[in-house]
Amino acid sequence: MTQGESKAKIWVSRILGGLVIAFLLMDGVTKFFMDKLPPEARAAGATLQWPEELMPALGTVLLICTVLYMIPRTAVLGAVLLTGYLGGAVASHVRVGHPLFTHTLFPVYLGIIAWVALVMRDKRLVDLMK
Repeated sequence: MTQGESKAKIWVSRILGGLVIAFLLMDGVTKFFMDKLPPEARAAGATLQWPEELMPALGTVLLICTVLYMIPRTAVLGAVLLTGYLGGAVASHVRVGHPLFTHTLFPVYLGIIAWVALVMRDKRLVDLMK
């Protein structure tokens, strides 16, 4: 691998990871302000049938997992925890009968992007998979 390829790989991993982090931080923070969201957003959230009083707890869990993913030393732990959190999101969408490719699998897409970004920047994970 040349130096240019290595820099490109690092930047692609940062961009992918940054997009995942930005989305998850936004999602986690909005869970604290459910009463301030537009009615359309509240209605969309209500379709998952989670009580609004549980949203701050879910937001806290999501933010902790995301922060762990952001820190290089704890990124693998954060990715594992986010995988579990996103699995719960898939289960929630399946339970209420949301469309498969747009709603139900969206957390899977997000998890794949998070892991790809992490594997691209952490050689130890590549070695672990050999």
